[in-house]
Amino acid sequence: MRRLIAIVVILGLLGFGTSRALDWWNFNIDTPVSTSSHSVPFHIDPGETSADIGSALFDLNLIHSTVAFDLYTRLTDAARKFQAGAFVLNQNMSLRQIVDALQHGRADQKTITLKEGFPLWYFATAVDAAKMGKITGADYLKAAMDPTLVSSYSFLPTSSANAAYPYEGYLFPDTYLVDPANGAAGLVKEQLDQFGAVFSPDLRAQTAQATPGRPKEDIRTIVILASMVDREANAATPTDRGNVCSVYYNRLRIGMTLGVDATLLYALHRLTPEPTAPELQSTSPYNTRNHTGLPPGPISNPGKAALLACINPPVTSYLFYFTDKQGTTHFETNEQQFESDKAKYGVSGS
Repeated sequence: MRRLIAIVVILGLLGFGTSRALDWWNFNIDTPVSTSSHSVPFHIDPGETSADIGSALFDLNLIHSTVAFDLYTRLTDAARKFQAGAFVLNQNMSLRQIVDALQHGRADQKTITLKEGFPLWYFATAVDAAKMGKITGADYLKAAMDPTLVSSYSFLPTSSANAAYPYEGYLFPDTYLVDPANGAAGLVKEQLDQFGAVFSPDLRAQTAQATPGRPKEDIRTIVILASMVDREANAATPTDRGNVCSVYYNRLRIGMTLGVDATLLYALHRLTPEPTAPELQSTSPYNTRNHTGLPPGPISNPGKAALLACINPPVTSYLFYFTDKQGTTHFETNEQQFESDKAKYGVSGS
């Protein structure tokens, strides 16, 4: 009887251990590090070992375990199939998906990261800096002006007040894998495809419905607002984006000028420094200190967070904001408090 009990206990422990091992395996192989999308450029150099690749993936927070990576690549014989070249991986990819992707690289492909909240001319400088062979910043800007793109992307404006950059705001910022054979036009297409995927039909339907924080809108208005938010809001504090957009809606509602200096800087073709006193007298339609309403078009290419913040802005009474010398954004409901807090905390850049 005791022997039977011992056997049952041993079998139970083995079963428990096997179950735990299977749970560990399934978690590491099929569960991504994150449920959120975050693109990560990755490169395999000729001669890199599977162990080197696994360590790099772990350091970039793309896999849970180098041990699981090593076991999986051995069991699937994937290690010898890895290709040298550039890749764009994502933290929402499972280890299984990552291993599959790393078997289809090309040495001539390049990665480029285009940051949210920057205008097209700045993207062009990033293209030049990426040294992508024959693809230049000038090529990129030319491709981003192609009038035939309107027929392929329903969200693009059919007419634009911005003759130089008619699709400003719609070239989605992200990390991309660029195939030299497709040239700059291929990169622009990837950006527009990504905008269409992020600003999904569901979000477009939401945009067309009023919310407590905003009226019914179209894509163009949301993109313009989000482009200002990404130039103005502190990206380190997620709630700042929504609060900044609420300021814009509150001002638009009462016919108050937006007073966003970043819009005038866009017309001046620079990011910094702040406009001078003479420049603030400009009659440019992008001078939102002198002109009520929105600027004629987007002033940057916003990311998903800014777009979502303007699709679902919070309901606030804020009419003013500023960033202090420590990088904290303050929001106020009246000018008196606004001036008082600026004197108390100081203003960034002053």
